[in-house]
Amino acid sequence: MLRNRKVIISIIIAHLLLFSSFFLLSDLFFWQAFTLSLFLLILYSYRSASWKKVTYNHVLIGVGSGVLLYLIFYIGKQIMLMLFPDMIASLQSLYNLISPKETWHYISLILIIIPGEELFWRGFVQGKMDKTQSTSSILLATVLYASAHIYAGTFLLIVAALLAGFTWGYLYNRTRTMTVPILSHLVFDLMLLVFFPLL
Repeated sequence: MLRNRKVIISIIIAHLLLFSSFFLLSDLFFWQAFTLSLFLLILYSYRSASWKKVTYNHVLIGVGSGVLLYLIFYIGKQIMLMLFPDMIASLQSLYNLISPKETWHYISLILIIIPGEELFWRGFVQGKMDKTQSTSSILLATVLYASAHIYAGTFLLIVAALLAGFTWGYLYNRTRTMTVPILSHLVFDLMLLVFFPLL
């Protein structure tokens, strides 16, 4: 599955970029570093993604799956707080770091960060692993995507990346167009971080 040297090198590069964003520069320059990291990953991977003409069904699947993911996370947060109330501090610190605050943060989120994550992890990594886009390639790409979130320092983000990453990988596999996972990711992030934050 991961025999391609270019894929392995690209995953290492992505980890280094995200390590810098979340760990080395997080206190002062998270948004600048994260935006630059995803922009570089877009440049590296944009030719690998599959695109089709956007249909009404694509929009419906993208928006619907983004809303459904948000509802799953909302319910999950309620359960988590009942079982592990001490984790609220971890969730709060994560929100403080990744929630957009300035106008350019929103622009970056919509135009660079969300498309960049989908183009790289689904379009490039998942696409290069297995041309048949089997379930095993979706799972491996999901685990690799989640592993790159370890630098945020919270177990909750890794769990979130596993669930959301598998969903977006599955959507990309089924629809064969990058439009659907990007739209789903966009709706999910806007609900989670802008319109209906969980905190």
